Amino acid sequence: MMATPVDLSADSNPTQIVKYDPKSETVTLPNGLVSVAGLTVVTGGAELSCGSCMLAFGVWGTLVGLSVVLVGLWDHLKYMNSGLSHLLALGLVLLLSSLSLVVVTFALRFIMKKRRMMARRERAEANLVLVNEYAEVVLKRVTV
Repeated sequence: MMATPVDLSADSNPTQIVKYDPKSETVTLPNGLVSVAGLTVVTGGAELSCGSCMLAFGVWGTLVGLSVVLVGLWDHLKYMNSGLSHLLALGLVLLLSSLSLVVVTFALRFIMKKRRMMARRERAEANLVLVNEYAEVVLKRVTV
């Protein structure tokens, strides 16, 4: 079943095109299409938590890639094929892409953690008003 393109300009009354149902919090477009807001309601916001599941996908992809590489190596050694077999090449591509996903995920988490720590430190330093230069003791703080 192929999706047909929707021509939004063909409707004579543009105010009736998009319908919002506040009870179910869905946004319905012409021909029953549901927008991203409707998708978020249906999935419970799972598409917004991409960063938390990328590490799991990377680890599982690494395990699958490692097993495919091992089976490809076994196949290559058993039949003494000349050149690189398709199975071994597929396993190497999967293993390298999954490992790079894990590395990028860890790097992004490290960068975000460092930014949060810097922002927290700046907020804490913004509360200081008077600091004794010699003893490095806070004399007065601002409380909000």
